[in-house]
Amino acid sequence: MLVAAAVLLGGLTLLGDPLAAVFDRGTAASRGASGGEDDGFPGTAVLGGLLVFGLCQRHALLGADPFRAADAVTLLRTTLLGLFVAVLIRLLLAEATSSEPLMLAWPAVALAAAILLLDGGDGAVARACGGGTTAGRRYDDVADAVVLFVLAAAAGGLLVWWAVLAGAVKPLFVLGGRLRPRWRGPLRPSGRRRVLGTAPGALLLTAVAPLPWEQWMGRLCGAEAALPMDPAVGRLVAAGLAVLLVAVSFGRDIADLERRAVGPGSG
Repeated sequence: MLVAAAVLLGGLTLLGDPLAAVFDRGTAASRGASGGEDDGFPGTAVLGGLLVFGLCQRHALLGADPFRAADAVTLLRTTLLGLFVAVLIRLLLAEATSSEPLMLAWPAVALAAAILLLDGGDGAVARACGGGTTAGRRYDDVADAVVLFVLAAAAGGLLVWWAVLAGAVKPLFVLGGRLRPRWRGPLRPSGRRRVLGTAPGALLLTAVAPLPWEQWMGRLCGAEAALPMDPAVGRLVAAGLAVLLVAVSFGRDIADLERRAVGPGSG
């Protein structure tokens, strides 16, 4: 199944002109990715998409548990993510040849939204099928982290560099666990973590979507404002909130792990 998904992803990205035109519609990339409107996906974009897809499959390939229906949902999500990465790389390559602010086209926004919405699908399928597996949960966790990192990279490349921090916190937390054993402990179930884990991705997607920021900022400032606010401010606020929520979520988890490590019975 993993091989079939990789072949599907490669086929989709290699289709070239028609698929690229769909995801570029209305963006600067449709006029400047490689100097023409029908350039398809460059090899860098194809390779990047396949690389991200393969990275997500590591835990699925190493897991001892059988592949279940919930894992198929995660597999679908990571396949769509690989396609999104190819679309994103193609758009970023257009940045050097475009003087316009780059944002995702609506088809690419819809693709990213579907990836975010499928995050809850694997859990629902697992519960309907009698529960998930340890390998399945690791698979989902890795996919969640990679999805957030990709969206953060999209905001970092299309908007402002520090948006990447929203996706870098999770890898830094894992790296910190190698140096600080207390951080390797199990995290207690938390509705707050679920909300704070979902909202940053939506905020990052909002920051790079072709929303009517200019109209919204105009209404916020008022028609008689002496110094109209730059529409980019709204996008920056969305990206900043994403970074803040991720930092708060992991900060609270780290504080909880530290308290439990020095609590009664910890020695």
